[in-house]
Amino acid sequence: MHMKIAICEDEKVIAEEIAVQVKNYVNESNLEADIDIYNDIDKFSSAASVYDLVLLDIVFDGKTGIDAARELRNRGLKTTIIFITAYNEYVYEGYEVGAFRFLLKPIDELALKQAITSFITAYKEKAYIIVPINKKTLNISLEKVMYIEASEKYSIVRCLDETYQSSKSISDYQAEIQSMRFFRTHRRFLVNMKYITEIEGSVITLSNGEKVEISRRNIANFNKCYMNFLKYSI
Repeated sequence: MHMKIAICEDEKVIAEEIAVQVKNYVNESNLEADIDIYNDIDKFSSAASVYDLVLLDIVFDGKTGIDAARELRNRGLKTTIIFITAYNEYVYEGYEVGAFRFLLKPIDELALKQAITSFITAYKEKAYIIVPINKKTLNISLEKVMYIEASEKYSIVRCLDETYQSSKSISDYQAEIQSMRFFRTHRRFLVNMKYITEIEGSVITLSNGEKVEISRRNIANFNKCYMNFLKYSI
């Protein structure tokens, strides 16, 4: 699995030190990560990339890290946020935007490691879905899931290399999947937008040639979400 991580900290030396430590912890977990450093809060806010994790300082000149976090949430992004601050008074505001952890300056190396380790554990859990099949259960990477289709009492989980019939409902899968890549185009379909190659009217064509419906009432919302997906999934 490959993660995208941003560090937004106006002190360059501190940001670089955090990046080195985070990279080490990620490597220890047998994962890979691209790490971007921002010393300017406005450049971070205007970045097109979508990050799995942001380590975000709170105090900048002008806009605060809390403001930047609110912008992420307003874009519908579920990025994990770890705030870095020297001020306890921001804690309550931070939790209002769904902060995962707070690290107080000067940053304790053990506290940073614990925060990153907790994030990685949660990330690994979110990166898979649990697919019950008969009397066994599979953990399937979301990267491989093209779509999920409701089929009477079952769901069809269509992957790149395999198709599974599951006893879990499509609504249960939708609640479980916390990713902006997936969209419920129709009561029957939950689609991974990564695999869309063409849209014509209310019909989506996927990379394997299969076609999926968009219900009329979902077309406007789908177009908006798909444009956001294209814009922010660089």
